[in-house]
Amino acid sequence: MNILTVDNITKSYGVRKIFDGASFFLQEGEKAGIIGINGTGKSTLLKIIAGRYLPQNPEFAPEETVLEAVLRGNRVEENAGTIEADAKSMLTKLGVTEFYQPCGQLSGGQRKRLALVSVLLSPAEILLLDEPTNHLDNSMSDWLEDQLRRRKGAMIMVTHDRYFLDSVTDRILELDKGKIYSYDANYSGYLELKMQREEMAQASEKKRLNILRNELAWVQRGAR
Repeated sequence: MNILTVDNITKSYGVRKIFDGASFFLQEGEKAGIIGINGTGKSTLLKIIAGRYLPQNPEFAPEETVLEAVLRGNRVEENAGTIEADAKSMLTKLGVTEFYQPCGQLSGGQRKRLALVSVLLSPAEILLLDEPTNHLDNSMSDWLEDQLRRRKGAMIMVTHDRYFLDSVTDRILELDKGKIYSYDANYSGYLELKMQREEMAQASEKKRLNILRNELAWVQRGAR
């Protein structure tokens, strides 16, 4: 079932156009990775979609404790009896064990890990993640990979970690020159499909140039 449609979006910063009539859709349970060179609008696209969002630089109230921060807004009737234990377990996996330490005393990397636990605890239908493996060591990244693969809900993620993309995602959204190209594949499959798309585009361009050459030659012969 289709749970998200981004239809014909246009976004500019000054004279520079980030999106130009870009569109894509997401099916229930799909895990999509957004890729593109720097400046193509990957984080901007996440903000446009909105929902539950893991930013690259999260902020918390300085006086709020670690545990309060990750539980805030996530406790619902279905998880009321288990969420605190789950939160402590996740925080420990990510190397955060001082549950009652004020957030104002945390480093940037620790705050990012708190934000990651907070969104993982959320019951959101679509999880949005911006560079989730930043500030994680290899064992933490492996743990996160397992968490995301087992998560049932849909996900859209920006990451430069190509191995992580290949392992977790089943759809790739490529941002290129204001458009969004959607590939029903993980990162390895995307590379193959992108090559096919570019070969077709090159063949079409070659055909177009041949037509122009023929037209030019026809005019140069003085044909009426």
